[in-house]
Amino acid sequence: MTRPPALRRPATVAALVLVLVAGLASPLLAGRAAADGPAAPAPSGAGAGPWSDEVLDLAARLPVQDGGRVKPLDTFATYTLLGIAHKRSAKDAAGEKLTPTAWLLDVVFRPSVAETHPCFLVENDEVLDAVGLAHEGKKKRDLYSYAALRPAAAKLRELALVYMKKDAKGLTPVQHGVVDLYRGTTTFERLSHLVDFGRAELDVSASPALKAVFDGKERVRVADVLARAPSLSRVLPRGDPHGGGAGPVASDPGVASLLARLRELAEASNAVAMIPPPGPVSEQETWFTPGEALQAVTEGITLPPEIQALMLGLAGMGGSVGDRAAFVAHLRDVAATAERMTRTRGEYEKIPLEVSLNRLDPFHRGAGLYILAFLLVAAGWLVRNRWVRGAAWTVLLAALVLQVAGIWMRCILRERPPISTLYETVLFISALGVAACAVAELFDRRGIALTLAPVLGALGLMLANSYESLKGEDTMPQLVAVLDTNYWLTLHVTCIAIGYTGGLVAAALAHVTVLGRTFGLRAGDEAFYRSAGKMTYGMLAFGLLFSVVGTILGGIWANDSWGRFWGWDPKENGALMICLAQLAILHGRLGGYLKTFGIAMATIAQGTIVAFSWWHVNHLGIGLHAYGFTQGVITTLTIFYVVEALVLAAGFSYLFRRGSGASASTTS
Repeated sequence: MTRPPALRRPATVAALVLVLVAGLASPLLAGRAAADGPAAPAPSGAGAGPWSDEVLDLAARLPVQDGGRVKPLDTFATYTLLGIAHKRSAKDAAGEKLTPTAWLLDVVFRPSVAETHPCFLVENDEVLDAVGLAHEGKKKRDLYSYAALRPAAAKLRELALVYMKKDAKGLTPVQHGVVDLYRGTTTFERLSHLVDFGRAELDVSASPALKAVFDGKERVRVADVLARAPSLSRVLPRGDPHGGGAGPVASDPGVASLLARLRELAEASNAVAMIPPPGPVSEQETWFTPGEALQAVTEGITLPPEIQALMLGLAGMGGSVGDRAAFVAHLRDVAATAERMTRTRGEYEKIPLEVSLNRLDPFHRGAGLYILAFLLVAAGWLVRNRWVRGAAWTVLLAALVLQVAGIWMRCILRERPPISTLYETVLFISALGVAACAVAELFDRRGIALTLAPVLGALGLMLANSYESLKGEDTMPQLVAVLDTNYWLTLHVTCIAIGYTGGLVAAALAHVTVLGRTFGLRAGDEAFYRSAGKMTYGMLAFGLLFSVVGTILGGIWANDSWGRFWGWDPKENGALMICLAQLAILHGRLGGYLKTFGIAMATIAQGTIVAFSWWHVNHLGIGLHAYGFTQGVITTLTIFYVVEALVLAAGFSYLFRRGSGASASTTS
């Protein structure tokens, strides 16, 4: 990748590496560098107290580049915290709630304060036993602070580096926990060093040349170095990052000491790429970290004015945490400069929308509304009041609108259809399932579909939110190469997702028949069960249509991408299994072999096939559709399979109670 013109030199530059995720090679809790003195962290009392609304708003909108895309700092903070705490908020030592941005500001600018925040989730206290850390008085699954984990740093690093060399699928839960905890603490450590260069003092007393540059001062800050960069470049060597050979470094030990210290600070400041290159994206796509900009200064390279302004602002923020007015002034300058540079590159336009999406938080709030809608529906079954029913409809539709708004905003941000990742298919399918139930309820006003709609919505959003927390990664990542096509995503994946929706909603409706008959609910109300059966059949036929079309389109896409229409890939086999299962049920109905109860039983079974094709095959590690392994997903699927098996067993017990002559084919 090329550098912007002012940073491009023929010099041999040693390792300017853009590090955007947790660096696993650095020591876990490496102490802050000593020497001209360590880059002193802000004392625990400096700048203590909550961040102001202005600071949080300005910081939230700061653009950074992470995961291959430009995003607001608020999003980066959210997913960094999710990766550590597996939740979207943190608490300070006093128990006060912190937003992701407030938490990240503490980590970066008040690390000694952030070290006391209990934000590291330990899923199993056996992880702490493995690293030799006491945990008396804590829960088996609990949050710990960075300071509490410090005594186990060496052992944690030792074990994690061993486990990370193994296949993730073969690790035990405790070993996974050790690796996750190490990655989280390493991420925290790297972020806590991000603005060390703003806090550090540099000793230049041993160099007359340097003292002359800094007007006789013997101790200076990096901000002084940046401000005097043009004068300093005449003293520093050009293109010699190691300081070898003749020239000022060889003849002036003070210069060599300054360069070594600056490089040390530069290496520690590589956690986030937040320096946009000047000029259009076509010249330079990859952003710079503060460490890379500081490294360029050590090579005698003059920074472009905008980059120098950003570095001065960041250094000023790092060095003025105790002075809130100065800190806010520097933050305003950084925010204005970063926005101006990013707008020039055409990369800022979506930042405000993404911040709005984060603040709206539609999928967590939507899950709460769906639960409320279900409670209102349940109350409506008890009191039979049209006002309660109307309130249930209102809350249900509000939740659906909120969910659809979130999906729509993500589509604008991604410039993709809403099904480009596994996470997005959950959002899409659950929204479509709620909408399908709402439409079905308009035709059959017995309350069956209205009762299922909020259940499906709540389960879908809770699944999506749990998956997001489990992964702890940005849910708008760069797509793998084969998926990087809106044309086929819109045609094939959308059709398949709609097919999944039909099959799963049909399975949900089938539970009404099986469980209702099994436990004698609404006994004698045959009209109720006929309605449930008709809706089950209708959803099944709806799902079959899109499953068949989607599978055929998938074959055409496979031929276009991989040169073969069909390869017996597990994902392809799963799609075929769905089509065959649904066709078998419909043929059984047409042939008179299956009636209402038998169709319901078979439909529940095909629901497990849909779940297998949708989720399970992605974790088999086989075929071209295996896009990644997520710890915990198989466990959840296994629970789902067991629950469905129990429901089917209950259905068979009902058939058995009907008498030895009863069968699925003769039960109405």
